[in-house]
Amino acid sequence: MATLLNVAGLTVASTAFLVLVMQVGFEYNFDRMHATSDRVYRVEVNRESLWGVIHSRGFAEAVMHASPHIEAATLVNPFNAGVYFSIGQEGERKGFRETVATCSPDIIKVFDIPIIQGDADCLRDPEKVIIPLSLAQKLFGAESSIGKVLHAEESIWTKSGDNFTVGAVYRDFPANTQLKNILYAAMDANYDINNFNGANFLCYLLLDSPLSKENVTDSFNGSFDFEKISWKQEEINNLRISLTPLADVYFLKNVQDSRLVKTGNRETSFMLIAIALLTVIIAAINFTNFSTALAPMRIRSVNTQKVLGSSNATLRTGFLLEAVALSLLAFAISLFILYSLEKTDFLSFIDADLRLSNNLWPVGVAGACFLLVGLIAGVYPAYYMTSFPPALALKGNVGLSPKGKGLRTALTGFQFIVSTGLIIAALFIQLQQRYMQNYATGFDKDRIVIVELSADMYKNHRDSYVSKLKSFTGIEDVAFSRQKAGAQDSYSTYSFLHEGKWVQYHRLDVSHNFLSVMGIPVIEGRGPGPSDERAGKPSYIFNKMVRDEYGIQAGRQNLFGDDTQDEVLGFTDNIKFRSLREEDHPFALTINSGSYLPVSYIRLKAGADYPAATAHIRKSIAEIDPGFPAETAFYDAIFNELYRKEEKINRTISSFGLLAIVISIAGVFGLAVFETQFRRKEIGIRKVMGAGICNIILTFNKTYMHIVCVSFLLAAPASYYAVTRWLENFAFKIPLYWWVFAIAFLAVAGVTLLTVTYRNWQAASANPVDSIKTE
Repeated sequence: MATLLNVAGLTVASTAFLVLVMQVGFEYNFDRMHATSDRVYRVEVNRESLWGVIHSRGFAEAVMHASPHIEAATLVNPFNAGVYFSIGQEGERKGFRETVATCSPDIIKVFDIPIIQGDADCLRDPEKVIIPLSLAQKLFGAESSIGKVLHAEESIWTKSGDNFTVGAVYRDFPANTQLKNILYAAMDANYDINNFNGANFLCYLLLDSPLSKENVTDSFNGSFDFEKISWKQEEINNLRISLTPLADVYFLKNVQDSRLVKTGNRETSFMLIAIALLTVIIAAINFTNFSTALAPMRIRSVNTQKVLGSSNATLRTGFLLEAVALSLLAFAISLFILYSLEKTDFLSFIDADLRLSNNLWPVGVAGACFLLVGLIAGVYPAYYMTSFPPALALKGNVGLSPKGKGLRTALTGFQFIVSTGLIIAALFIQLQQRYMQNYATGFDKDRIVIVELSADMYKNHRDSYVSKLKSFTGIEDVAFSRQKAGAQDSYSTYSFLHEGKWVQYHRLDVSHNFLSVMGIPVIEGRGPGPSDERAGKPSYIFNKMVRDEYGIQAGRQNLFGDDTQDEVLGFTDNIKFRSLREEDHPFALTINSGSYLPVSYIRLKAGADYPAATAHIRKSIAEIDPGFPAETAFYDAIFNELYRKEEKINRTISSFGLLAIVISIAGVFGLAVFETQFRRKEIGIRKVMGAGICNIILTFNKTYMHIVCVSFLLAAPASYYAVTRWLENFAFKIPLYWWVFAIAFLAVAGVTLLTVTYRNWQAASANPVDSIKTE
């Protein structure tokens, strides 16, 4: 039984360790798969948040041509969302939506993009594009995609034309790189080439050597006139560029917008590493405890071999080899388990590629680790079981040494500390996740269906689209916006001067009925109406932060100067269209901005038949454009995507934390088995002297409760510090509830008492005569 528990515990620990090592390796190797990664840098300016990494075309071009040490450079426009394309002959066209990144032709050289078909220099032809292998196979199957024409049914920002030819196919990137598996096209050569005021492009440089980094920045900072990119006199003298190594971008916190960059959390990675190591350590402790628990049954056999001539060295070597064999057996079983799980969705919350063939170094590290676990965990039992004099062991007078008991108590206490800490961490992560998802956003996200339209469908068929939708009795109204509200942390950013202060705000362009469809109340001023959308000027609904911090009032006109015509209609509460990771920020809903609004929000009536409504939406779109790839999604699912990262962290830590806790409890059971084995005679005598089963159980439980209490006093402050650091990533967060610590203590104490009570009840219920005779 003990051997099976040993192998089971090590197998679980090995599986968890492998998965977590792969996940941490996935994060720490971000962008390192590019052959040029050690020489690629992202250009940044020492400005706040988004403005520090998104640049104007003119400024980025100035940086790209600033030094002979720059071998190649590229701009990347990350703001082109899904573009509606079609393929095939007229009348047989098939539509699809694909994200497009317009860039410089040298993007292939900068990132050493693996071209597997076509011409690596094809982006120098403005009509050529490159696509990933997965898209090529999806669109054209086994047929070659080189030379195929993709027709853009809507305009591509920074790119002219509507017919594009596939010039090359690249091998799909793994998930741990900033580059996405999308369509790449060279932006127009002269687009905004002299514009130094916008903020639309990421900029990457490929240097001739990492040692040239300071030379490039010093040269540019010493010669460039930063007045070209800033109108704030107090800022100009301090502006400087810096170059961030590509491999460091993932863990930076200056931009959290998933449209622009993929980001991770270093504290979370450290937490995963800690869980992985602690799981292995706990399993090793259990191995030691269980192996030691077998001592009463094996010591006589061991010492009989001693009497017959076996040396301590030979016996200890045998025990060590047995421990290593069991450890490696558990590791082999874990490989099979992981191989099986990789083919399912069971570990879908793990970002890493879990295929063993693509993770040879983590597998090798884990194998070496469990070889060491077998050696280290087997040392103490091997020495312990060979440490008794043969005569004493053969007579059966083997007792508990104070040193051995102290070691086992310390090991068990360590397990309790880990279990308590993991329970506290998992509970706080779960509470923060629920807090974010249930936070009062200031709008009603229930019964809203989102459909993104093509530019043609919105501009030329909007009224028909709305009319067709509202013919269904379950649909109440339809509104529109430029971007998906609540699906990201950043929006188009604008600014205006008010009483000597620059007001910088996020803006979402919407239809006049957006507020009513989304259930957003106007708390001051008036809401927009149809006439505002038909007027020849834009109108604004700001959040109350603009009113409170800058003193702007409803009815204010000409925000951008006397030559502009605009009006502030009113104010809403500080609605949460961004995640709770971000602080409140000035925000405006803009009516009649002049831009098209492709995202439609369809409000369903209470009690509506959702499947029938969805089917009607698809049918209505097909009647307008049969080839359009209509996709419907309920708003709450889109909003929850904001917190997908936190949800994955929650599931990862909760799942593997639970495994560590289970292994810890198994270790407590092993220690209880060990103690009752050695104290059977004491238990028997106590019963003969009149002690009841409850008294005997209480005596043993006191010992374990002392260990639990001391462990909690050590675990609580460490957990408090770790959780506090993690919560620093959120602008809106839960307090550190005292009752979470209480629950963790009660959970560990309760499971421990149940485990120890059960084992001691078995020992106390045995016939005392048999125990005393045996001893």
